[in-house]
Amino acid sequence: MDYLKRILKYLDEYKFLVALGLIFSLISIFCNMTVPKVSKHIIDDVLIAKHFDRLASLALLVAGLVLIRAFCNYFQGYIFEYTSQKVIYLLRDQIYTKLQYQSFEYFDKASTGAIMNRMVGDLEAIRVFLNQSFVQVITIAITIVSALSIMLSMNFLLSVLTISTAPLIYLNVRSLAKKLHPTFKSIRIAFEKLTSKVQENITGIRVVKAFGNEDFEKKSFEKVAYEFTEKNIEAADIRSYHNPLANFLNGLNSVIILVVGGYLAIKGKLSIGTLFAFVSYVNIFSAPIGNIQNLVNQWQNAFASLEKIFEVLDSDIAIKSPKNGIRLKDVKGDIKFIDVYFKYNQRYVLKGINLHIKPGEVVAILGSTGSGKSSLINLLARFYDCTKGSILIDDIDVKDIRLCSLRKNIGIIMQETFIFSDTIAANIAFGKPDATLDEIKWAAKLAQADEFIERLPQGYDTVVGERGVGLSGGQKQRIAIARALIYNPKILILDDATSSLDFETEAEIQKNLARGYKRKDNYYHNSQDISACCKCRQNYLHVRW
Repeated sequence: MDYLKRILKYLDEYKFLVALGLIFSLISIFCNMTVPKVSKHIIDDVLIAKHFDRLASLALLVAGLVLIRAFCNYFQGYIFEYTSQKVIYLLRDQIYTKLQYQSFEYFDKASTGAIMNRMVGDLEAIRVFLNQSFVQVITIAITIVSALSIMLSMNFLLSVLTISTAPLIYLNVRSLAKKLHPTFKSIRIAFEKLTSKVQENITGIRVVKAFGNEDFEKKSFEKVAYEFTEKNIEAADIRSYHNPLANFLNGLNSVIILVVGGYLAIKGKLSIGTLFAFVSYVNIFSAPIGNIQNLVNQWQNAFASLEKIFEVLDSDIAIKSPKNGIRLKDVKGDIKFIDVYFKYNQRYVLKGINLHIKPGEVVAILGSTGSGKSSLINLLARFYDCTKGSILIDDIDVKDIRLCSLRKNIGIIMQETFIFSDTIAANIAFGKPDATLDEIKWAAKLAQADEFIERLPQGYDTVVGERGVGLSGGQKQRIAIARALIYNPKILILDDATSSLDFETEAEIQKNLARGYKRKDNYYHNSQDISACCKCRQNYLHVRW
């Protein structure tokens, strides 16, 4: 119920619209309840009594009630669709914002499929709940109470017979809800696995084809898809037992009323019109009860999704910008690692690291694969926090610096190059969206990317495919280098960022880094150090004055 209260709070901004929608619902229910009464008069007072002069007016009244009900249903549907879409927009925005500020550690544990399911499948289940299920609970309650009140005023005995099956219907619904809740949770988990599998396969399709593993991947996918199918069949099996039982109980009501009511009509204790109207009210009374089965499905589905959604929204952000954090100004680039320890997945990656990089120095970090070279970079930019020790920039602990200020002063060219599905110019200007074309071209020249870009049909306006499809590994790395250089960072870090380049291009980039920066600032540069670093293909840091 806590999740229900939280999601309903999102409707506070739309209280007026929700109230208006409920008013339209009440008018629709009133029209629905009035039609059988008018029908009773048509049968008893017009057809049987043969007062045909009243037929036209009563027929027009029925037509008017049906028309008003149709208009009310339209406005009610539109209002609740509008409010539910607005709430889902707000939720989707909050989830996306929360994900933007989450640390690397969060994404290390969360699968892409699970995250995508939160943004699409889970939110859609909540939208259906807000648009249909939540409103139906209110309208069903009002309809049942109104229909039962009218039936009691018409015939007490038939009314008692109508509700005689209510305890059995309640037990059936309760049993259905109890069984469906864990089933829907398992369906969600299976769907996340399925989504992740598809995403990974499409992303890595070139690797799959390179190793000829299509058949293996097909069998692997079939296993995940089969699990998802079985979970849905399990839910269908539960419904297939309970839904017919509910229909049988509702049908039993109608049979009882027709038998007993028909007997009373034959004996003259009940008019034909009253019996017709009463049967109509029984149908109005029974229809919502039958729909409760679908409501239970939707509610359990929505609650399973709400749990997942608020799990994301309530998750802690491991790396936070400090309150009243320091804004870096006139950064010199003096970096110190003081007795730094870093634990990842309960295993120490770094132990007792002490390192001092002075302004203007170019330092190569050498080491075998998995020795923690990239971890040093991740700790400096606070993608992770060190377990023990401290890291200083210009004698200021990185934990005391505002994250935006810290990372704007560090240019990182990642080991894994990522290119967005956008123009080349937009990819280069990602770190500086307001960059001019001249600045973009300047950064591209430094990265030795201008020549191949100019040869493209649309030049810098060329749109690259997803993850840079259509570009070679070396071209993607050069765009990534230009992207890191364009906002002129105080500290430049290359995490094995030239591994896809030939030695000639790599050497030219190193020379351009030395010469190009002088366009705006003076640098100290030791070309011998960088040359040695490039040959052994290791990580290095280039620290500005």
